[in-house]
Amino acid sequence: MNKIIYTPKGFQLSALHCGLKVNEQKDLAVILSDRPCQVAAGFTTNKVKAAPVIYDQKIVNSGKKVRAVTINAGNANACTGNAGMVHTQQVAEGASKLFDGVADEVLVLSTGVIGVPLPVEKIFAGLKKVEFSDSADSWHSAAKAIMTTDTKPKIVSLQSKNGYSITGIAKGAGMICPTMATMLSVICTDASLSDELLSKVSEVWGESFNRIVVDGDMSTNDTVLLLANGAAEFKADIDSDFYSLFTDVCVQLAKKIVADGEGATKLVKVNINGAKNKEDAETIARSIATSPLCKTAFYGADPNWGRIICAAGYANAYFSPEQASLFLKKDDDFIKLFEYGQGSDYSEKDAVALMENKEWEILLDLNLGSSNYWLWTCDLSHDYVTINGHYRT
Repeated sequence: MNKIIYTPKGFQLSALHCGLKVNEQKDLAVILSDRPCQVAAGFTTNKVKAAPVIYDQKIVNSGKKVRAVTINAGNANACTGNAGMVHTQQVAEGASKLFDGVADEVLVLSTGVIGVPLPVEKIFAGLKKVEFSDSADSWHSAAKAIMTTDTKPKIVSLQSKNGYSITGIAKGAGMICPTMATMLSVICTDASLSDELLSKVSEVWGESFNRIVVDGDMSTNDTVLLLANGAAEFKADIDSDFYSLFTDVCVQLAKKIVADGEGATKLVKVNINGAKNKEDAETIARSIATSPLCKTAFYGADPNWGRIICAAGYANAYFSPEQASLFLKKDDDFIKLFEYGQGSDYSEKDAVALMENKEWEILLDLNLGSSNYWLWTCDLSHDYVTINGHYRT
């Protein structure tokens, strides 16, 4: 996996501490393009939407190009009433002064505690201290500034043979359940996109950010943005390599979110094969991926196949245990746990050893049809309760 950070031409970043986090931790990031950007976006489908989500949706849906994104951590600006909308507008206006623009050229992202008024004066003071850079370090600083319970920054950067780059940052560790899967992501490219490709970009969310589960909770603030400024003078169309590279960036970022799930020690792919239809396959996958009993078994490396079969059985989908087969999988190593309504003759020692790896897969073949679905989940450890039991206190 390439760890080189390519800064797309025309983009600069700044990250600093403005007082929303304690101990001088960076909590405000600004991404600025030297020219207007095409935008593609995905947002939470939660009926409870934070003020920045409502504000950003209006701008994106208008088709207007943007120049900048501000991201603050430590405060979600969600369930804050009309004041929350006013504060979001004020942050956008303050950031627009950095490039002599207007407020609707700025998108605003927030993450943190719900229900607390946004301390905009601290953000205004922070914006006055912004110093932009296009260095690799600036991407790392921005990725750290947007973290909440994340343990590490999340950055992915790829460069095309056609001379353009795609670089993205993301945050998310808990309150993760599609659609969207609390996560934020901003991805920048110096390519320009054809109208057809721009409209197709949103399909990528379904193959990446919407296939991740940490705890089954959907945030009020989930947002993913693609900004394309065209500074590389390469116009990507539907037949170019952009869609493939962009998908790779999103998939890598999504997996980093799950792997860094609150208290997580394992990344588990849940793969459902042989369903009657895709909807059934997805329903069963999500039932297994969000089951506390399954996830605690993953943590303990306990091949308790009964929990997995049970979760498949109570999902609102067609499932026959007498026709199903369940496997653990790591690379080319398969261990059959269950087949045709009962447990298989397998080595408990080998199954435990496989589940002790940091990354592995569950494969459940329903043998009912030809539809498949997969997603990534993680285990559920003691630390998840510790982190969330004292999130505000």
